[in-house]
Amino acid sequence: MSISRAITILRKMTPRVLKYRDFRKRILKGEKVPREELEEEARKFVDTMIELGPTFIKFGQVLSVRADVLPQEYMKELQRLQDEVPPAKFDEVKEVIFREAGDVIQEVDPRPLAAASLGQVHVGLSKDGRKVAIKVNRPGVEEILREDISVIKTFLPLTRLILDSSLVETLSMIFRQFSSRIFEELNYEREAFYTSKLREELEGFRVKIPRTVKATKRVLVMEYIKGYKITSQEALNKFDRKALAWRVFKTFVYPVLTSDYFHADPHPGNVAIDDEGYIILYDFGMAGFIDRETRIKLIRMYVTISRGDPLTLVNVLDQLGAIQPYADRKVLAKGFDLMIREMKGVPVDQLELEEFNRLASEAFFKFPLRLPEKIALYFRMSSVLEGTCRMIDPDFDFLPNLVRLVEEEGLMRLAIIDEVMDYVNYFTTQVKERMLRTPIQERRREKRWIGLPVVLASFPVYLFLGDVPSILVALLGITITLSLP
Repeated sequence: MSISRAITILRKMTPRVLKYRDFRKRILKGEKVPREELEEEARKFVDTMIELGPTFIKFGQVLSVRADVLPQEYMKELQRLQDEVPPAKFDEVKEVIFREAGDVIQEVDPRPLAAASLGQVHVGLSKDGRKVAIKVNRPGVEEILREDISVIKTFLPLTRLILDSSLVETLSMIFRQFSSRIFEELNYEREAFYTSKLREELEGFRVKIPRTVKATKRVLVMEYIKGYKITSQEALNKFDRKALAWRVFKTFVYPVLTSDYFHADPHPGNVAIDDEGYIILYDFGMAGFIDRETRIKLIRMYVTISRGDPLTLVNVLDQLGAIQPYADRKVLAKGFDLMIREMKGVPVDQLELEEFNRLASEAFFKFPLRLPEKIALYFRMSSVLEGTCRMIDPDFDFLPNLVRLVEEEGLMRLAIIDEVMDYVNYFTTQVKERMLRTPIQERRREKRWIGLPVVLASFPVYLFLGDVPSILVALLGITITLSLP
């Protein structure tokens, strides 16, 4: 760990963390914080992240959808990190491109098509004359990441001195997931694998995914597919907004509900549309895997919300590992009941709401939910996707559209079967437990009574032979009593 880098990070981030700590304390106490004050500090926070470079820019992108950590003003400002990342110098990336893929590339445009935290994209010409898109790692980015992650790992535990333990636990979990996945995004061979898998899963959709020309760990050469950014005015003027938002939503959610792999970064810069109406997907560096059991639980979760069943919702979230161990499940179910009723436009009585807030403050801390690693990436994707779809269609509503997709794809049956199996497993477990035989204590023949007559015989011995013989007979009786089972 570089001492100078550690000092730089501490010097720049400490004022931002302390200011955020003050805001958080006021918000948790129920105090009103002026929006302008929050927005001004959020701008400073994001400017600092950009100054500190790739690691902090990428971590800021992860935090940009964490409503359990940051106020809305911070999350909105962090969206800048999707577009306002300065590119690396062309001379530096050119050397990497031709060293790794010089056998297929003959020309590269010096102006980057896009710049991200870990890499950038240039248009080029292949040896056979085709136009290609070339994605290349930022020079020295892996070394920067390793150094910065080491610094953060060292100082993160110390944040317990200034931040509440609930928040530190959440930040630690987010950082663990971030540091374990970030190096995967640098490996373009892995990205080429995900690209191929998603192309298979979306076969039959009106979707275009660039084919790979060559992939190395640091350079990815793909076919160039031109399109309009999905939220651009050209796209919104040319296509029906509602239909377009639904198609984008379905493109990203369908693989989650039916397959193993999914594109986990649906921000507008990664989605385009061409003149023929084909949706184009770019950048598969952030992709996820989801197992069948988790997939079915997620379907159940949404179906349960749609039918307004808070008790089953708590049960499903528990099975997903999304509820803190200390949380009172009954109080949480009451909270979900109020949330679902509000979502459905059912009036919530003010006294009822106040009673819930009182119970909640007594029963658990401010954040009774947690985000397990197996679903964290999916929820991040969902949050970003909802934001993208609302940029296309301001009236877009995530939950009804997800239930619609579940019904259209015939997936409701999976949710019902899983719920029935929960009941079956519960009752069969109860029956099996009752069928277990109660252990029978081994009955031993009681022999302690044998010594009792000997003790009683000591009395006539005392009358006829005196006290010494009687004591000896009594001791004999006691010895026999204690020695037998």
